[in-house]
Order: sequence, then structure tokens, then C-alpha cells
Amino acid sequence: MKIAVLGGTGSFGIGLVMRWATEHDMIIGSREAEKAERAAEEITSLLMERGVRARIRGMENRAAIEESDLVVLSIPYKSARPMVAELQDSFKDQIVISPIAPMAKVGKRYLYTPPPEGSAALLIQNLLPPSVRVVAAFHTVSSKAIRELDATIEGDIIIAGDDPDSKRVVSDLVRMINDLRPLDGGDLTVAAQIEGLTPLLLNLSKVDGNGIKCPGIAVVLSCPTEKKIESCHR
Repeated sequence: MKIAVLGGTGSFGIGLVMRWATEHDMIIGSREAEKAERAAEEITSLLMERGVRARIRGMENRAAIEESDLVVLSIPYKSARPMVAELQDSFKDQIVISPIAPMAKVGKRYLYTPPPEGSAALLIQNLLPPSVRVVAAFHTVSSKAIRELDATIEGDIIIAGDDPDSKRVVSDLVRMINDLRPLDGGDLTVAAQIEGLTPLLLNLSKVDGNGIKCPGIAVVLSCPTEKKIESCHR
């Protein structure tokens, strides 16, 4: 599969490229083709030092989209509307992953600030052709953690989207990252709830007493099993 990561020269985008380059053809997208090409060369060399022969190319954003089967929008929220509107005619029938979280920093806290559409994912879906399938995912993993290739990142990635096949493709990409588990959160209207987890995690990381620098989300079974209930009555 050909995967384009727009914003692939940023920390989070680079992490995804490195993680997925072992099995997929990766394309780094940027407003400047030369910047993307340099990043592709640097990541290719880094992976070769680890014994990984990867196919990574750098392109201008429009060319990267047109070349790809799946696009990741690893871009700031403030860039999402103008950038997607500008490039919308480049999209055909790709899967588009949105890890974008609309938020604002107020004092020391981060607040979720969704657009009128209800979420960044719905904003993007409304701008793109109906044949494009938007999936919201990767809101609860830090860019620092995803770039550490030797690190085990435990936790869950909650996925939302309207197309079951697209969610299965994204779930397979999640599983490529050490010990991350994909969870189906439902249709794309659920994206607002998922996006809101990003500022929550950032707020948790800012409290010194918590001692959490790269927080994530793990969904656990909180109700006791029948066996445990029986043992409680003995």
C-alpha cells in the first residue's frame, strides 16, 4: 500500500513513516518538495542503519496525495480547513486518517475547541469528495513515543469512521506499532469524543504530581468476572 503522510517532516509524521516503512511504500508530503525529499533521505538512511530497506519518497503535498492509497493528515488544526480545501481536488477514493485535535491553550490548560461541523474529522469529511473515506485515529499516542522505535508503546487507539473496511485497514496499521491495540469506537460522529482525549492527556502530563510525561489511553475491564464475584462471597 502507498501511504502519504502530509506533515511528514514533523515529529509525529516522521514516527509514522518509520513505523510503517517496513511493510508499505511511504510518501512524505510537504508544501516544499525539497524539504520532503531531504526528510525521506534522512529517514531511509536511519532505517538502513537498523537493517531495514525501506522505500520512502518525498513529494509536494498535491503529488503525494495523487500517488497514494491512504493519506494521513499529520498537520496542525489551524491548517486543516485551508489546506484540505486547497487540495481537495487531488483526493479521489483514498482512505484519509485524521489524528487532528482542535484545541486551544488557556493559561496552563488545553481545551477542546471543535469547529461548527462538530469535529476536525467531520470538517475534513465535508470538504472532501464523497468517495473519500475519513477515519479518525491516533489521537492518544505522543509524537515523542512514536519516534522511539525501540520503545514499546502500550495502550489503545480508538478509531471512528463510517466505512468498516477502511477501519480494518487502519486497525492493521495500528497493530504494526508495538503493543498498540485498535478499538472500534463507532461511526465518524464519535470523532469529537476521541479528539477531546488529546487535550485531556496533555493536561494530565502538565501536572507534576502525576509524573506522566507521555500519557496514553488503555481501556480495561473494570467489572469483576463471575469467578471473582463468587470468591467475594466465600
